[in-house]
Amino acid sequence: MKLTNRYGQNFLVNEAVVNKFITHSSITSLDSVYEIGTGNGILTKHLCEKAKSVVSSEIDSNLYNSSLSKLSKYSNLTLLNIDGLKYDGEFDIFVSSLPYSESERFIYWLINQKFKNAAVILQKEFTDKLISAIDRDSYRSISVVSQYCLDIKPVETIPPSDFQPSPKVHSTLAVIKSRNTLTKNEISIIKKLFSFRRKQLGSILNLLNHQENVISYCSENFDLSKRIHEFPPYAIVSLVKLLIDE
Repeated sequence: MKLTNRYGQNFLVNEAVVNKFITHSSITSLDSVYEIGTGNGILTKHLCEKAKSVVSSEIDSNLYNSSLSKLSKYSNLTLLNIDGLKYDGEFDIFVSSLPYSESERFIYWLINQKFKNAAVILQKEFTDKLISAIDRDSYRSISVVSQYCLDIKPVETIPPSDFQPSPKVHSTLAVIKSRNTLTKNEISIIKKLFSFRRKQLGSILNLLNHQENVISYCSENFDLSKRIHEFPPYAIVSLVKLLIDE
């Protein structure tokens, strides 16, 4: 079957990388696995051979129909023709090589899931942003959310040649574990704070019309002369929770 790029998909074709994918996912015979992006099935078949059960979603109807036939011998596999980030079932292990355009949406979806381990392939530049140190241009609201909620460890840089069609950028295989959760309101406030990236924290609080007693309390616990990108994730989340409770 001729592969398409209708949904911005780049299909992993290097079996050596697939093997590393499986190894780092740490699947056991007792685990239920959820995969977003069945694609050409190169990863799915290995998941079925390792796990107790596998649910694999594929948004592309042509690829989904092809997989129904190609992977029909695996009785522990359930194939779904859906937007994978709308799946609400339970799973132990998550695996995916996501379209780059879905990366940020994926992170906000993942932080609300319960899972033991995840192995994902993301664009390297995006992964670098997720784990960025404070006070760098790459340190953004998504960096705060991901570092507070998730433990992300890059384990392998993957060249464009390992995909078909080949993307124009390098990718990263990363292992992710759950750490904390954030509400939609908390995430919204984090984004709001970073929209004032160049302003000092004291000025931001005044612009957001927070009460004088809150600003006074913040001055005792935070350096109001600093800009938001100079604070580590846990400090920013502490500030956000304080602002919500005022």
